[in-house]
Amino acid sequence: MNTLVVYYSKTGNTEKVAKAIIEKKNCDFDILEYDDKTKKMSSKLDPALYEHIILLSPIWAFSLAEPMKQYILKHNAAIKQYDLVVTCGGIGLRGCIKNCLSSIGFPPRNAMKFRSKQVKSGDFDISAVI
Repeated sequence: MNTLVVYYSKTGNTEKVAKAIIEKKNCDFDILEYDDKTKKMSSKLDPALYEHIILLSPIWAFSLAEPMKQYILKHNAAIKQYDLVVTCGGIGLRGCIKNCLSSIGFPPRNAMKFRSKQVKSGDFDISAVI
């Protein structure tokens, strides 16, 4: 199954998890760029070319980060199957799953949350998405 990892990371925590998945799966990846001034997200790869997408985002105010929300709204029709991985300081996975469900129309195959302490210490298990 060809897989695309799509991620946005502001502090590096989400990027660390994304790189671990990319290394294990040896798959393509797309880093979301976000302009804070214009509030616009940009990406490079077409998710319609992939059977499976792994979305990685930090949690902002109990929800997906704005760049990931924009990505999902732009590409929701192209997403055939996906996993969701979020990073946070505390709680918010349930809100992120609701974001995906309302925008994509179906839930993620797997959804997991890693706290920033886990990521910084390297104590996170990505086996559910690889």
